[in-house]
Amino acid sequence: MENIPQADTLFCDLGVFAGPLIISVVGAGGKTSTLFWLAQQFQQAGRRVLLTTTTHMFLPERCPTLLCRDLRQLPAAVWKMPLQACFSAWLADVGKVRGFAPAMLDALLLDALLLEADIDVMLVEADGAHGFALKAPNEHEPCIPYRSSCVIAVTGGQMLGQKVGPENVHRWPLFSRITGATPGVVLDLTMLRRLIQHPQGAFKNAPAGGRRVWLLNQISQNENLPDSAFRPLLAQGDVDAVWMGAVQENPAITRRVVR
Repeated sequence: MENIPQADTLFCDLGVFAGPLIISVVGAGGKTSTLFWLAQQFQQAGRRVLLTTTTHMFLPERCPTLLCRDLRQLPAAVWKMPLQACFSAWLADVGKVRGFAPAMLDALLLDALLLEADIDVMLVEADGAHGFALKAPNEHEPCIPYRSSCVIAVTGGQMLGQKVGPENVHRWPLFSRITGATPGVVLDLTMLRRLIQHPQGAFKNAPAGGRRVWLLNQISQNENLPDSAFRPLLAQGDVDAVWMGAVQENPAITRRVVR
């Protein structure tokens, strides 16, 4: 257990950012679960958290939820809550909530209301994947707030060693073009690295200067993925850290590789 990274270690590099943090989660294979895990970690550290989305997501069941057209119109008491989820509308036809445009979240970060409030972290689901464990972003994706301090790109680690194709990868033509994968090929780490490195890949639209974390979710602790396989990504600045684990388990992150 002593080799398992702790939460204060995972998030220590975010201390360089002043003011409320925006952490955007993109990709596929556990974004919503990652958001709730992050919320729990920050709450345990005494931080107040606002959870929202720039796209559509399932209605959270584990935290207070509000619907409002403009976050800036929320009463001051809302910002005092340890965890609050807020969305712009309920979409009954798809059973999801709709969030806010990235520009609104960027504006909120600069708004005096938030700066004077007690919100420390804004967690944003900034991508959609229709339940798939892998995806490549379409032209309009992902929808990342410009002022994001950190972007976490999630990929379903359980897909390594499995055959992939249009039946189990969202935006398959784009994924195939970026990674070189053909229908029925067995997914390997080289293909996922291409997804991470490509300018139209997992970190597309990630703001310059922010932290980039690649999360291999739902991956076995016994998976033979040596640190050396990730070092070129770190050395070239494609990512600042690689996390491996399963966010619905405890501990959630069992390995990390950093510069």
